[in-house]
Amino acid sequence: MSDLTDQWGGHAMRLVGDLGLNALRLGFALLTSFFLFRDGEQLLDQLRGILHGLLGNRVQAYFDAVGDTTRAVVYGLLLAALAQGLLAGLGYWVVGVRAPTFWGAATAVVSLIPFGAPVVWGSIGVWLLLKGEIGAGVGLLLWGALAVSWIDNLVRPLVISGVAKIPFLLVLFGVLGGLVAFGFIGLFVGPVILAILLALWREWAADNVHVREPPPD
Repeated sequence: MSDLTDQWGGHAMRLVGDLGLNALRLGFALLTSFFLFRDGEQLLDQLRGILHGLLGNRVQAYFDAVGDTTRAVVYGLLLAALAQGLLAGLGYWVVGVRAPTFWGAATAVVSLIPFGAPVVWGSIGVWLLLKGEIGAGVGLLLWGALAVSWIDNLVRPLVISGVAKIPFLLVLFGVLGGLVAFGFIGLFVGPVILAILLALWREWAADNVHVREPPPD
């Protein structure tokens, strides 16, 4: 009993510690967001002036790349959540779930959180299985895994690639790699880093093309 108490007590303390740490991170994030929204324009102007003195006129292209990519990530996030909600709602309606529109909207909202959509359609699928509706439950779980969750990996990179003019494969690597390396914030950081690197690459390639061209007669 003493060993079990120590074991479960340790788990409980770690859980409480993780919750407290995440709450502290959320507090710092909200506090930082407040000051960035209040003083962000002034800070951005100062940063633009400093980088313009260091890099010259080319710095505006980097700012444009960051802005376009960030907006594209937000649009891709919203459109992917909407697509997941529509597909999930269609699946709920087909298998006979009550209020499929409500559950589809709930799936769309939860889809804004990474890997949030499976919580909704997975719970409903398991509930159908527990009710004895094996065909409906298995069908919904397969539909969620093969269609609802997969559409997120297709819509978001396509939107980012189209808006930010970045090749689809690079966007896919940026989204997935950023998510693995930085967590939720990596959904934004990964494509932005790739956009800056791609802008540098294109500028370097253009400069080398001009260098290789023979001088005019």
